Amino acid sequence: MTLEVWQSPDELYVARGEDVHALRPLFTGDVFEDVAIPGIQSGGMAMIIAHPCSMRGQEARLEPGVLTAAVEPGEKTGKSAWARGYYGLMPLPELTEADTLFVARLDDIGKAETASLLSGTRIACLSQRGVNLLQQRFIWRLTRLEVPTHQLQEVSVPAFEEADLLEEWSDVVCAAGSAQEEAAAEFEAFIPADRGGGRTLQGDLHDPQLRSTVRVACRTEAKRRSAAG
Repeated sequence: MTLEVWQSPDELYVARGEDVHALRPLFTGDVFEDVAIPGIQSGGMAMIIAHPCSMRGQEARLEPGVLTAAVEPGEKTGKSAWARGYYGLMPLPELTEADTLFVARLDDIGKAETASLLSGTRIACLSQRGVNLLQQRFIWRLTRLEVPTHQLQEVSVPAFEEADLLEEWSDVVCAAGSAQEEAAAEFEAFIPADRGGGRTLQGDLHDPQLRSTVRVACRTEAKRRSAAG
């Protein structure tokens, strides 16, 4: 059994520290400071391991709790070792600074309060590659099924695209005075709306040929709402 590993730490993250965008929606692989996980920890770092869809219920509203894993400093370990061992851990090299290693403990999991995450300090967001590596390790830990990351990417692209669109939408709409929660609710009502014949923008994200059309539609609507005040 050989799991995939990163080529360089930079490819694991889309943002760290001050580069983390406050308007980015909660997503798999987000790392927060000072998170209580009932039965696991009263504080300390934690990483979201829930799939974006499982965080949301009716009308795409966030659930009261989000599945998270405890994050703590790890012992320095060669990159190649992660391919054949340490399956209960997700390595987070250079999470806070160069030459440091943190790990997410995939056995130490529980639901953190969504409200505390939203009001807390997010210190990192995994990249698409990072999320895929996390999911590969978690699936292997739970099932002993090896799923190549390219297969995880194929099924996850619509979720990645939707998160990026929501972040962009929030940038535009919130700049005009809307609250982040209000902007997100408007987006989550817009993207699954029936556009005729049962077709939705959210559904079109599953077709690579239509994703650019979805982006244009969302950008146009966000600008319209921003102009309307």
